[in-house]
Amino acid sequence: MTRYYNDDIVEEIRSRIDIVELVSETVELTRKGNRYWGKCPFHGEKTASFCVTPEKNMFYCFGCNVGGDIFTFLMKSNNMDFPEALESLATKIGIEPVKASSNKEYNRKRQTIAINSAVAKYFQECLTQPDNPALEYLANRNITLAAADKFQVGYADEAWNSLENYMVKKGFSIEDLKLAGLIKYSEKAKRYYDLFRNRIIFPIFAYNGDIVGFGGRAIDDSMPKYLNSPETDIFSKRRNLYGLYQSKQLIRLSNQVILVEGYTDCIKLNQYGIENVVASLGTAFTNEQAQLIKKYAEAVIVLYDGDEAGQRETLRVIDVLVEDNIKIEVLTLPGSIDPDEYLDLYGKEDFLQFLKNNKVNPIEFKLNRYISKVEHLYIDDKIKIINNLRSDFSRISSELEKDYIIKLIARKLETEENLIYREFNLKSKTISSVGIKRNKKQIIKDNRYYINYSLEEKILATMIVDDDIFNRIAQYDVSKLFSQPDVKQLAYIIKNYKNNIELEKIIREHGLETIWARIMLCSEEKPLKEYEINDFLKRVAINKEQRKWHEMYQKLDNISQNGDFESMLNFILSLDSIINTTRERRIL
Repeated sequence: MTRYYNDDIVEEIRSRIDIVELVSETVELTRKGNRYWGKCPFHGEKTASFCVTPEKNMFYCFGCNVGGDIFTFLMKSNNMDFPEALESLATKIGIEPVKASSNKEYNRKRQTIAINSAVAKYFQECLTQPDNPALEYLANRNITLAAADKFQVGYADEAWNSLENYMVKKGFSIEDLKLAGLIKYSEKAKRYYDLFRNRIIFPIFAYNGDIVGFGGRAIDDSMPKYLNSPETDIFSKRRNLYGLYQSKQLIRLSNQVILVEGYTDCIKLNQYGIENVVASLGTAFTNEQAQLIKKYAEAVIVLYDGDEAGQRETLRVIDVLVEDNIKIEVLTLPGSIDPDEYLDLYGKEDFLQFLKNNKVNPIEFKLNRYISKVEHLYIDDKIKIINNLRSDFSRISSELEKDYIIKLIARKLETEENLIYREFNLKSKTISSVGIKRNKKQIIKDNRYYINYSLEEKILATMIVDDDIFNRIAQYDVSKLFSQPDVKQLAYIIKNYKNNIELEKIIREHGLETIWARIMLCSEEKPLKEYEINDFLKRVAINKEQRKWHEMYQKLDNISQNGDFESMLNFILSLDSIINTTRERRIL
């Protein structure tokens, strides 16, 4: 049987398997600085002298003087020869080098990576072309070209086949482009078309530097606002973190990572010199992403958007991270603004000072959030808040930290410390005597108590259950009706695919399973009344007119400083048109 032990396969295995993770399967490691230490598995010892260095992907024991890489470790641990160790590790990452088909699979993956690299360069070249809207978008977001270049940000123009035509001329086949997730086939038009059109392009790097996929942000009001490459044999959103390749060394040095939501947040923090940052690819944070973070750092600062959607997602991120025993702190920015907006407004030093003074542990974050959801702290509210914090409190092993948390809860709930302490202890005894079933029932009830749906979520939920409301709202441009990004994306899909049997598949492909589940729960609540729908649509119309007037004021200010007679005449004609439209709609 032919064996494929070429250098490329060996290098791919070495680059894709983290030695810390591999060794941790059999050796308990403790991080000290940039290295990990444990008791050597190759000789008996009482003091840890076995060292693992993730930067080099190597290990060494100062006791028995045995060292090497991942292959060496497996060979010595399991008494294997090199081919056996290689095959074992290859299987671990989905490569079967002893089979002819595996060589084809490997070559296909390398071909996809080569295609992605060529595509990224093409998109970068498109970004440099004059008079394209992408440059204006970057300028409006105050992103410098140097920062964009660091992340190889590019631009996909609005033509249907620009990328396809370019890549075919370069010698790549249609089939290769399809497997890479870069083009799709239209049954209606009977032809292929580019997946990314009129979008800012963010290449997504694996931790070893391979470009495995792309994220695209619409420049206009096209939906979905954000679009990622589909799942391929080299790309999975749940297994990657945006910005990790660029920041992994600094993350290891600081032993801390700042986790943000979006591409531009990650780029902007880097632009301001804050480089230990990754973003979660616009999807629900996953266990795989938590495990990837753990390879590089022991502590995470969760810095999601300050709006309701961002804070809800922060709760989910916390619950995922605690399962991997990662130290968590949370920072909430004031005024529901994004991290990149905060940096533009206040600068790096102010940001770092705010971070230092306002980051909180997960329990304090949850406590603050629960308190904000009630108008008055009645006794029932306090009990429910304590119940919601019970599982978090039970994870604390340090008596000092427990004491700090009890004092914090007592102060914020305006209750005596000894009562909080007794409540926790009493409740833990009650739970053990009553059983798990009752405990679960209580948690479910409490979670329902703290659900706080936004008006936009209620509107969308009402659209799902009421066909008349759906038909009425579907007449509008949903990109103008909704401001929450995830609600807007879901509304667009529901508007176009509500009766499609593949609706849930389409939702899943866009990574909107979480908001879909939330909206479905909301749809079980009491639907909005017609006057509430009318008020919502009226406010949307008012906001639209107000934006027009704001634009007119800006134009007038510009004309007063730089305009001529023709500019003033055009302005007056535009103003007359808006006044007439406003009167007809009875906005004024």
